[in-house]
Amino acid sequence: MPTQRYSYTAITLHWLIALLLAFQIALGWALEGNNGPELFARYQLHKSIGITILLLSLARLAVRLFMPRPPASDGPSWTRSLASTVHWLFYLVMILAPLTGWLLVSTARVQVPTLLYGLIPWPHLPVGRSLHEPAESIHGAMAWLAIGLFALHIAGALRHQWLLGKPELQRMIPFARGKAAGAAIGALALVGAAFVAGQTVYPERIRPAAERASPSPVATPTIAPVAKDEATAIDATEEAPEDAAQPLADWTVASGGRLGFTARWNGEAVDGRFDRWRAAIRFSPDALAKSTIRVTVDLGSADTGDDQRDDSLKSSDFFDVGAYRSAVFTARDIRHLGGDRYEARGTLDLRGVSKPATLRFTLRIDGGRARVAGTARVDRTAFGVGQGEWAATDAIAAAVDIAFSFNATRPAS
Repeated sequence: MPTQRYSYTAITLHWLIALLLAFQIALGWALEGNNGPELFARYQLHKSIGITILLLSLARLAVRLFMPRPPASDGPSWTRSLASTVHWLFYLVMILAPLTGWLLVSTARVQVPTLLYGLIPWPHLPVGRSLHEPAESIHGAMAWLAIGLFALHIAGALRHQWLLGKPELQRMIPFARGKAAGAAIGALALVGAAFVAGQTVYPERIRPAAERASPSPVATPTIAPVAKDEATAIDATEEAPEDAAQPLADWTVASGGRLGFTARWNGEAVDGRFDRWRAAIRFSPDALAKSTIRVTVDLGSADTGDDQRDDSLKSSDFFDVGAYRSAVFTARDIRHLGGDRYEARGTLDLRGVSKPATLRFTLRIDGGRARVAGTARVDRTAFGVGQGEWAATDAIAAAVDIAFSFNATRPAS
């Protein structure tokens, strides 16, 4: 006798896919709004869920084809045909929707790497960009088809169970071997909860519109403290002793310094840093005319705390590290502004473009040790950082704030 109940493997895959589909449909409606960090995060989660549905659906199809299952329900031929059509269309949606989404990501002009749930790298498909628009149309159609099939599938199951008196739900709902009313209500509640979770997983979507429209205040760049085991820092509240004459010297930057940046994406501050940079400093407060500063920054070391965003920064739309590995600031006009405040004027070479740049810093010298901290502001658009849709400043502001701090030492006189 054929089994009257689906296998536990089929049941498990069925409900996992159902919950993920409900979540994914709701999350898909949230893929709109201002281009900012939260929208970026929604897309990354949407991609991860989509690939998960694809893999589970392939497993479910294999189970359907190669494992025994209950016979189809009795009834008019049109109802059996409709039920079979709905089931096979579901497989089409569950496989084709993620595949077209994968195509969209693979053919996008801005190539953003995919990390499933921020952990597992997922490759792009080796296809041409000409497939982007067809994939986009099919992907959108699959979303609406999934909604219609969801409604038909639930309506059909409830019709068989309560209008026709056939134990359809007991065959697929876990622990529903007897009366299925309670189990059915619980299953519908779980699907509803998954849908609600997809709408509310990112709080930005449920904030009042007026609140979302208000840009966040511009954050003032902060200087990270230097560790105590690095070169000794001088308390900023103390006056540094003045030497009779400070000789022009080559200073060596101690390990542990920080070079950070703050950009504003849809009004929200995005902080990052460069992990690899070096400075050649020949300086004396008594010989500013002969003092020089040259800082070389490895653009590939940019770190914003998000691997996918960091990979985007390295792409040709932003830093283009394949063609321009480093940015270089060179200053030969250093001025004393009074007290411990200085200004260095020079040029910044970034992405093949050289533009004037100015940074301001404080300097404390105590014998052969110095503490430096400063800021600068750079217009990214002047250097072509942000191509295509990212060249506009409505999403990512043009101004990027730079903040740095480090200790340095000079050879003993």
